Amino acid sequence: MSVYVTVGSTGFDALVQAVCAPEFMRALGGRGFWRLVVQCGASLARFEPPPAVREEFGVTATALAYVDRPQWHIEQADLVICHAGAGSILDALRAGKPTIAVPNRALADDHQRELARELARGGYLAVAEPEDLAQAVSAGAYAGLQPYPRADPRPIGDILDEETAL
Repeated sequence: MSVYVTVGSTGFDALVQAVCAPEFMRALGGRGFWRLVVQCGASLARFEPPPAVREEFGVTATALAYVDRPQWHIEQADLVICHAGAGSILDALRAGKPTIAVPNRALADDHQRELARELARGGYLAVAEPEDLAQAVSAGAYAGLQPYPRADPRPIGDILDEETAL
């Protein structure tokens, strides 16, 4: 099983460091995950997994600064862990992937936390802080989430029909 982690288009040092921690690797291995792909953005220099990660935890870890096709990586994953930016969250949820969102507290207005908490209240994703991420994975916080509802384009079509009727 595979995990895809994305920090988005900028960097998120705390998230990258959290996924490199031995307790996170242990949690992945304990839940049957064997492949970890981390899109690090500007935080690539912070990607330092334990030296014997494959031998000790059974996990192969790969880091990329940026990816050309993030949706492909999301579709290949069994679990998505992302910063709590709207684009990353919606890409994962629309793909039907169990998702753990990690708000970036370094951002000024804390909008990521608000969005993540609201979606978690609906049961669509789990939320974790970087320091709690290993525990969230170990506890299976991503299991049993609700599918994110598909948008219904009919109301927009009805409005357009009304507005353009002669």
